Amino acid sequence: MKKIVTLVIVSSLLLPSGALFAKERQGAELVITKTDGTIIKGELIAVKKNSTLLLESSSRIGGSIDVSEAKIIKIVKGSNTGVGVFFGLLAGGATGAIIGHSIGSNEPEQDPVGNFFRPLTEAVGTVIGVAIGVFAGSLLGGAIGGSIQNYETFGIEGKSQEQIDLVLRILRTKARFPEYQ
Repeated sequence: MKKIVTLVIVSSLLLPSGALFAKERQGAELVITKTDGTIIKGELIAVKKNSTLLLESSSRIGGSIDVSEAKIIKIVKGSNTGVGVFFGLLAGGATGAIIGHSIGSNEPEQDPVGNFFRPLTEAVGTVIGVAIGVFAGSLLGGAIGGSIQNYETFGIEGKSQEQIDLVLRILRTKARFPEYQ
């Protein structure tokens, strides 16, 4: 019994508390285009009755933006890096398999590329081609996917107060402090 109690005490001291890993909630990244053409980017801190509180990305200064001054509000959903890596991996692997298979040869006399690839069989060429294709395709796909931003867009200008209130409710759920009013 003493061993079990000792084990529990020691393990509770060694295991870190979950609170140590707690991270403050981040608000959604917004891009607001005002009616005068000004574009403001920042983290959504809170949503009040008819305005949003943003922490601007460039200056790291907080400010309130009245919704009546907004033309378009975009919520940045993030990049598509994972999707790009996945499709790049598939495309690179398939392309590498085709090229590697065509470079490899079962008959050394019929090597179309030259003496360098002569010792490769079709199977070895295919494996090497897949490996190179998967690596290159996933890098290229990840770069392309990461460069494409995904937005949820809300047009504000000319909307009724009910429609604007609906947008504000959606924004409130994505704020750092959603309960703040």
